Amino acid sequence: MVRGPVSLVIVGIATLAMFALVIGGPRTFESILPESAIIWLETMGGRSGAGGIMATGGDVGWMQGATASDTPGDLLADTSDGWAAQGPIAAVPGGAVFIDQVLAGYSVRVRGQVPAQTTALVPLQGCAPTPPGAGVAVLHAGAASSDRVPLGVSTYGDADLARGVQAFARAYRRTVAPPRIGAEGLAFGVQDVAVTETEKPVYLVLEAPAGKVIFNIHLAPGARLDRVVLIGGEQVGVANVAPDVPVEVMRQAELAACGMQPFYPLNPNHLFYQSVEMGVIQGEELAQKQTGFQLAAANWDAAFRALFGVGAAETLAGGWLRGSVSAVGPVPATAQGRAVWQPVSGGLMRLTLDQYVDLAVPGGENIDFAARVRAIATAFAGGDLASLKAGVQF
Repeated sequence: MVRGPVSLVIVGIATLAMFALVIGGPRTFESILPESAIIWLETMGGRSGAGGIMATGGDVGWMQGATASDTPGDLLADTSDGWAAQGPIAAVPGGAVFIDQVLAGYSVRVRGQVPAQTTALVPLQGCAPTPPGAGVAVLHAGAASSDRVPLGVSTYGDADLARGVQAFARAYRRTVAPPRIGAEGLAFGVQDVAVTETEKPVYLVLEAPAGKVIFNIHLAPGARLDRVVLIGGEQVGVANVAPDVPVEVMRQAELAACGMQPFYPLNPNHLFYQSVEMGVIQGEELAQKQTGFQLAAANWDAAFRALFGVGAAETLAGGWLRGSVSAVGPVPATAQGRAVWQPVSGGLMRLTLDQYVDLAVPGGENIDFAARVRAIATAFAGGDLASLKAGVQF
């Protein structure tokens, strides 16, 4: 009888699978499970009738407080690091709605996608984009600060390559097999934005946190874009925006050069307020921090209002810790009024770039970050990587 060992193996496999789900989320299995299964794992069967395994973040873990709900706000976690979506919800100004209320055909399978065409965006030289004209609706969406799904588009510079070569050399000296060359943080992550405003042309302000972000834009029937302005981020871009729509860019570097720094009021359960409640921050330090936060938020709101004619915090849809979809405009009264999701692949992407850009085209001969790092390391090693074992210095 081998029932005992077999049972232990089954238990072990199940434990490892659950561990992978907890650590990496449902997308860990997207290469082997159908999309319907991935969505079910992310939402645990939809709005109601089941418990939850939802991506949370901060101090709220998987399977904690993530019961399914018929109220979108119940699936928005107030964590120590910021607001985090726990289910199939989209960010709207001041709250959340279910994704399927504003966006039809939403798909989670975007990892590694590349566009059919790319066009480079040149950041503004001055401190003010073209202001909104008369008769437009100024709408404002933000990207999540973590867990953005990476696309097959990366950009980086010589400094990134230098760090990669040094890390490769250190790892090569410690291992027998050739080490893996990491490219973390080089790929653009995607944020979906549903635009449901149809009464007026939309002047769309898209705000990125740190890192590299592509905003994938989905229009409702009848929605029209007047202009897109990208602010923040290290490198930013848009996908599925018509070529005749102007796109202007002020990245984080340009904002800082103009004396502007995005800042918003902290969520109630933020680590700062937890520290205050526990007495870790008090007295003069507390007063200074509170004054600093208020001043930073007021300064950013004033700067945003000067640029776009509306306040920053009151108009922002998103900017959460986690949440893959933002929605601007009214919630459609009918299913036919929803925005229609489009993949990044096959469309046009306009983006800012560093010195190098990689497109991970399936089946293509891609000269990527890893290839460049290996080539540079080989050149410094005199053509033979084995000499790295002897301690060649870069």
